[in-house]
Amino acid sequence: MDSTAATLARLVAFPTESRTPNVELIDWVADRLAAFGGRITQVPGVGTHGRVNLLASFGPPVAGGLLLSGHSDVVPAGTGWATDPWTAIERDGSIRGRGTADMKGFIASVLTATERRAGESWVAPLHIALSFDEEVGCVGVRHLLDRLGESAAVRPALVVVGEPTMMRPRHRHLGKVGYEVEFHGTAGHSSLSYRLPSAISAAARVVAVLDEVGRRAADAADGSEPELTVNNGTIEGGSSLNVIAEYCRLTFELRHTAEFDPDLALAPVRGALDAEHAVLGVVGRGVEATEIVRYPGLATDADHPLVKLVERVADTGSCIPLGFGTEGGLFAAALNAPVVICGPGDIAVAHRPDEYVGLEQLARCDRFLAMLIDQVCLSGE
Repeated sequence: MDSTAATLARLVAFPTESRTPNVELIDWVADRLAAFGGRITQVPGVGTHGRVNLLASFGPPVAGGLLLSGHSDVVPAGTGWATDPWTAIERDGSIRGRGTADMKGFIASVLTATERRAGESWVAPLHIALSFDEEVGCVGVRHLLDRLGESAAVRPALVVVGEPTMMRPRHRHLGKVGYEVEFHGTAGHSSLSYRLPSAISAAARVVAVLDEVGRRAADAADGSEPELTVNNGTIEGGSSLNVIAEYCRLTFELRHTAEFDPDLALAPVRGALDAEHAVLGVVGRGVEATEIVRYPGLATDADHPLVKLVERVADTGSCIPLGFGTEGGLFAAALNAPVVICGPGDIAVAHRPDEYVGLEQLARCDRFLAMLIDQVCLSGE
């Protein structure tokens, strides 16, 4: 294996599934970047038990330059693999293993590009940010961004998030907000349904309101992509055919464009929840709604000069929207910098057995990062 492939194999060997410790991987990366001359800061999450973010900086401690971002966590390996998910296997022009595409391949290329520039005279800073628990709602990076907000020196002119895009730059994606709602009433004989409220029926009425919110957004779009989509993800409750449901649990999500305020769309849903709480609260605990995920959409100006630079360096076409969420919207909001999503591999093979990244994709990423670092951090473009 070449340098990037060998580095990727080492990263894959760390089984950094979301909600599990990643500190061994972070320590390994930190030691390597420190050996290249990086200034290292580790930012743990609050009460996260061995899960930390990493910030490494090179060059002058001033505003400007480039920030390269990746997440260290991977989705659970699960079953159905032809090979050990935690052992990188080179086969048929690709490397297989959990996280190879999403997104340890990008991290490996970042380490290669940084190592090859050790000892250079930096004109502008290079920052490398690695987060934890991205896959479960962009959790860890928020602790890192809070720390970055305290540092005037970490104000990059450009942020590149290396999610798998087959090295095609992306400048927009949807945001997301998700809720878990619990409906608590009281159990009773089904013959009393005319006077005892059902937790399932309460949940069903809320689902109807959510569906109406989604339908109105689709109608307003008039055949184009709507600004808002609604999905009722799970619903479960009740105990028996002849027992009034005492409990029901519902989860739902809204995905939205960066310009759209999801809280405005949630207003009728909150009204429905309040109404059901008033009824169920007479006989039980009522309704409890908990926000379980929220991250903003991304809307980078496709005509920004640094976005155009990314397009030229990547040489895979102009920026297009992305079909899944990333930490990019959070970086854009916190740092007020253009954010582009661009990394090796195909999202279609992520989150499934026998995940892989092509060696050609890694080589393309190596070239991309080398040229981008040269032009942003070494030549001062």
